[in-house]
Amino acid sequence: MTTNNSLFNLSLADAKPTDYPHLLLWNYEHEAEINQLGFNNNAQIISYRDNLISRVDSQQKYLILDENISQELAAIREICHLANKPIVILKDLEILITYLYSQPSSPLSLFWHKLGDMRHLESILWILLPTHIHPINWNKKRIITIA
Repeated sequence: MTTNNSLFNLSLADAKPTDYPHLLLWNYEHEAEINQLGFNNNAQIISYRDNLISRVDSQQKYLILDENISQELAAIREICHLANKPIVILKDLEILITYLYSQPSSPLSLFWHKLGDMRHLESILWILLPTHIHPINWNKKRIITIA
């Protein structure tokens, strides 16, 4: 779905099915725009980057995210479980996607597949990504593009 509507008309609560992840493709320019979208939809905005930093062991020399896809998917599920609002907007996931893409024998398609098949999320999950970063085989009914 592509929309040119203003942020004031976008209802993230209308996502169907509610227990699957959805993609919000948007090249936003200001953090205030995301905050306004979150406020208008009673959504909690969570940064994947901040969540990842909070989970990193200081003794660990390297992040080997490509070998721990299940762990990253579990972290996304936990974000939905711990959310204190009915809708979660997960931003900064392009950090993981870019990392996976850059790896030899990239597990990116596996990551997209497992993320798209995630079920029984406890909050409505909207993953905010730049418009040029998304899987081509994602269910179009679970994508909104803000132009």
